[in-house]
Amino acid sequence: MFDSTYVGYQKNRMMKKILLIIFMMISISAFTQNEKYKITEDDYQNNKVEMADIMRQNGKIYVVVGVILIIFVGITTYIYRLDQKMSKLEKEELGN
Repeated sequence: MFDSTYVGYQKNRMMKKILLIIFMMISISAFTQNEKYKITEDDYQNNKVEMADIMRQNGKIYVVVGVILIIFVGITTYIYRLDQKMSKLEKEELGN
């Protein structure tokens, strides 16, 4: 009556639903806070980003910018080369 792959598929779907519910419950509990922090007027007047100021003073901001640029150039180069290879394969497929 039922194929064994269909039964396996149903079990797989049920397992995914159970895992989704478990992960959702874990994430909800992770976002709750036990303590409430009072926001003061000083918090609204804070215009400084201390981490960025410290990194600029130490000269490390240039390292961060350099790493970001290297990653960006690497990803861009990879995408360009992948596009070139795909174009070549498409031309070969159309040519045959």
